[in-house]
Amino acid sequence: MRFKYLAISLLGLLWTAPVLAEVTTFSPTKKVEATLVLEGSMLTVVVKSDAHSESRTIAFQAENELHVQIDDFNFDGAKDFAVWQIDDGMGTYTIHRIFVYQPEAAFFKELNPDCGDDFVNLRVEREKRALLSTYWEMNEPKLCSTNFSPD
Repeated sequence: MRFKYLAISLLGLLWTAPVLAEVTTFSPTKKVEATLVLEGSMLTVVVKSDAHSESRTIAFQAENELHVQIDDFNFDGAKDFAVWQIDDGMGTYTIHRIFVYQPEAAFFKELNPDCGDDFVNLRVEREKRALLSTYWEMNEPKLCSTNFSPD
């Protein structure tokens, strides 16, 4: 009987435990530090440098777990980030929101694909300097290529 009460108490404790935040820190460029705090469906972005400090919170509409990915998504040499999830439907594809670092603004700007609404099933093609994703036209899947010209 004691085991039953102990098990119920532990389950209750786990149920009420707060959700832990996922923290990611990286440098988009030299002398700039970015910290991403992902807590549930809210992402707080903090960018600090010697001359500037800014913080913003971005809300995501997602039922599934969110993940953070650091990469150079626009091929400019600065590190950017994406927040992605598996779709809320059947869980057959990934949806990415991409944020690229803007040195002149000292913050991140959301990037939109050249076609479609989202970066679905994103592939980064470094040699072609392109982001490939899927979009649908008349219920037909199509390939979207978001290209970046060399600087």
